Amino acid sequence: MIASQWVRVAMSFSIAFAAVPAAAFDCPAAPPAVRDIKAQGYYEDKAGSIVDEQKKRENEEMTRPLNDFLRQVTNMTDSFAAERDEAVARCALDWMAGWAQGGALLGKMVRVNNDQSYYMRKWTHGGLAITYLRLSEHATPEQRAQIEPWLKRVALADLAFFDDPKKSRNNHYYWTGVGVMATAVATGDKGLLRAAADIYQAGVNDIQDDGSLPMEMRRAQKALHYHNFALDPLVIMAEMARVNGMDWYAYQEHRIDRLADRVADGFRDSAWFTQQAGVAQEEKKPGVDSGWVEFYRLRAPHPERFDDVHKAGPFVDSRAGGNMTAMAQQGIVLPR
Repeated sequence: MIASQWVRVAMSFSIAFAAVPAAAFDCPAAPPAVRDIKAQGYYEDKAGSIVDEQKKRENEEMTRPLNDFLRQVTNMTDSFAAERDEAVARCALDWMAGWAQGGALLGKMVRVNNDQSYYMRKWTHGGLAITYLRLSEHATPEQRAQIEPWLKRVALADLAFFDDPKKSRNNHYYWTGVGVMATAVATGDKGLLRAAADIYQAGVNDIQDDGSLPMEMRRAQKALHYHNFALDPLVIMAEMARVNGMDWYAYQEHRIDRLADRVADGFRDSAWFTQQAGVAQEEKKPGVDSGWVEFYRLRAPHPERFDDVHKAGPFVDSRAGGNMTAMAQQGIVLPR
């Protein structure tokens, strides 16, 4: 399906979803599954800090079908969490089951100028896997039989990308862990759980004594941004571990606290990042990728340190499963 057709599908869904009362919700047909992914990078410089706006717009058009689908499914799940209309939950699960049947995300990853197509797959998989985890107690046996094997296949494909030792295990590796962990918790797959634990531990082991991440510090004017962006998946994984009764925050003597403190302090005053990166920081305020704070401040030894970041919410990010502010209050898994 071409992007213009996807726009019409998305608009019709949005209109129907907004206009129909929850009690009379009529589930629209799911868009066709996207098997092949074509995306392109849009940074001009080697550090990945200067955006080529034209390439970014082109990439947004290329990936619109994926982003639209993920946003609509997470919106349905957020609506269900608020209104508890089972018809909405069934619709979101049916959409995912349809994509599972169509082998979505399992086709060709088209390389344009970098690995962006692989990045898009893992972000989409992560958001959908968290969505399924949130709705898992409402899935029918038929939906489970369709969705769970598919999520596992995509998780394994995401992990296989990092079989190449030349691939940088930076924030992209951590974000891969989000989908792997959500799939593991939702399906009870012990092998995927071990893989997710390895990713989480690698991420926390990357944290220096001063709270920095060396690979993200190389991002020049976006160093603060990418420290924040790398912290997000680590906290999300730790929260999903809590669903399984595990305390991943405690790993390496709560070393994740050092990164969280550094990011929160950076948003208050980015001078330290400017000094370390050697260039003034472009992003100085919390954004959509700062939803980690909604969970982390509930676990932090000094939660008041994160008040300013929290006040920038609510945080809604489809790659993280939707409304993170609400999830932190309601719990990730929505009970029957």
